[in-house]
Amino acid sequence: MDCTIFQSPEWEEFKIKTGYEKSYRIGDVLVLQKKLPLGRTMLYSPMANEGQVARAKGQGFIEQIKQIAKENNSIFYRLELNVLSALGSRLLALSQNFHKSFEEMQPEHNWVLNIDQSEEEILTGMKQKGRYNIKIAENAGIKVTSSSESDSKELKEFYKQYSATGKRHKISYRGPEYFTSLLAIFGKSDYARAYTAWHGEKALASAIILFYGQSALYLYGGSSDIDRNLMAPYLLHWQIIKDAKERDLKEYNFLGIAPTDDEKHPWAGITRFKKQFGGEQIDIAGSFDLPLRPIEYQAFKIAERIRRPH
Repeated sequence: MDCTIFQSPEWEEFKIKTGYEKSYRIGDVLVLQKKLPLGRTMLYSPMANEGQVARAKGQGFIEQIKQIAKENNSIFYRLELNVLSALGSRLLALSQNFHKSFEEMQPEHNWVLNIDQSEEEILTGMKQKGRYNIKIAENAGIKVTSSSESDSKELKEFYKQYSATGKRHKISYRGPEYFTSLLAIFGKSDYARAYTAWHGEKALASAIILFYGQSALYLYGGSSDIDRNLMAPYLLHWQIIKDAKERDLKEYNFLGIAPTDDEKHPWAGITRFKKQFGGEQIDIAGSFDLPLRPIEYQAFKIAERIRRPH
């Protein structure tokens, strides 16, 4: 598969069902359209690969984007590049008018584990504390189950923990329909599964994982405040890694981490957790904007920074 899951037909269907109003294909690049206030729209291509962008250059890509924008009152087009950060500027030879986005849709800094090796080699590559915590969870009798069904107990438990985490940290979180749609669409091909780690009848940790191409992606997660000493999240992700290997995948992408080791960063705790499993930091080029109505784009940017100051 040449494209990421974010460029797949399933992701296109999912985003149309959960907030975007239209979609287009220019060559094989997915372009999504979202409504903005005052009858305006934005255009967005999620996580496009180098090959997709290179092929689009010869197909009048920017001209087609501008035509779609003109017909739909689009303020700007956002191109998200799933390429190493050093390649971003070279690919943007598409147009001299792109500039770095003021916000990211997907994380730029990711933690990726090579799973194209034996389980023993993966365990050896972990930090000692990671191996130790997996053993604690195993000895405590933690069990991990998973399901691709949109009405599964695993998905219901995931949402309880995910939403409780949002409330606890006073951050916004998505409604349950978002995840029901995700499993309903991706679960048909077993591209998505909800995982839960249990201690008896108690759910202690959950995650939603996407499997596509050569990668497993840790899309969302949550954990309970109870029985944290049982280290359930460690066994949860170890089971996910083993399942990904069963699918003959090559990497487990834990997705976003803090860009530095700053202990005050909001993601410092989750970053420490992800790094316990071994792996390396991969930085992608991320999002670039092409303003199509420059004055309105600047006004929109200011409004977004006020609405979401962090």
